[in-house]
Amino acid sequence: MKRGLDWLVYILVRGFFLLLAILPRWLARRFCWLLADLICLLDGKHRRIGLINLALAFPGRDDQWRKQVLRDSFRQQGDQAVELSRLTGLNSDEAKRRILYEPGRGVENYLEAREQGRGVIFVTAHISAWEILPAAHAAHGYPLSFVVRPLDNPFLDRWLERLRSRRGNRAIGKAVAVRRAFRTLKKGGDVGFLIDQNIQAKEGVFVPFLGQLACTTSSVAALALKTGAPVVPGFIYPSSKSGRYTIRFYPPIRVTPSGDEMQDIVRYTAEFNTYVEAMIREFPHCWLWGHRRFATQPDGSNPYAQ
Repeated sequence: MKRGLDWLVYILVRGFFLLLAILPRWLARRFCWLLADLICLLDGKHRRIGLINLALAFPGRDDQWRKQVLRDSFRQQGDQAVELSRLTGLNSDEAKRRILYEPGRGVENYLEAREQGRGVIFVTAHISAWEILPAAHAAHGYPLSFVVRPLDNPFLDRWLERLRSRRGNRAIGKAVAVRRAFRTLKKGGDVGFLIDQNIQAKEGVFVPFLGQLACTTSSVAALALKTGAPVVPGFIYPSSKSGRYTIRFYPPIRVTPSGDEMQDIVRYTAEFNTYVEAMIREFPHCWLWGHRRFATQPDGSNPYAQ
């Protein structure tokens, strides 16, 4: 029964994305905005989580501002759906026309990291149309591997992996992420990690994030310490023109061991988080606020408990 249901959901999702691909971009975008507004209205669970997160991150803002930011963040996922529906057509010419590197904080920082000859570790977050960031970077001529959590629906998972793996990119399952990332870096390749989701205490370290303590993966810092690969914080955000985006790469971070591995992991993980936080504070409407980011706390408390 589950397999049949998964197949039905897959057909419906594929049909939805086919419809978006057929519609003119402006119409597809408005259609997805309407759906996003409806989901925001009906999805009380994630609306509540989002408002709690916004209150924790922006205690000085009023409820009206937080509700507007949350609504806009739902719409950002509508924009991402439109981009995913057109991902197969994202070639070099299209990328150079619609998805550009930020002047002064763009490809030059990536190339500086590449010159070290140890591969590059990217850290990024669920900001704006994050799914198209690897595709756009690859379309500019720089393919990479990136760590993903497999979807529960195997049909959707295979379809999305095919989309993600175009132009030389490669998706790495979370279960084998560290081992394969290590091998990729040793061969001089690049690996990307999303570091803004909550994890269990045994899998990460507690570091500051948006004014709270957040359990954050320790794998990136540990991998950088072990391989000597530079870490480049990289993000995508919407430009002022509809349907256009900008890629920002911060200068590479060289992770240097001090002799105390645990202290190094905490210090560098906290540093990586500062870049994610800076992007969220600059573009608050672009982050995925409906995730229970602060569910794991060192004292066992839970800000989302009733």
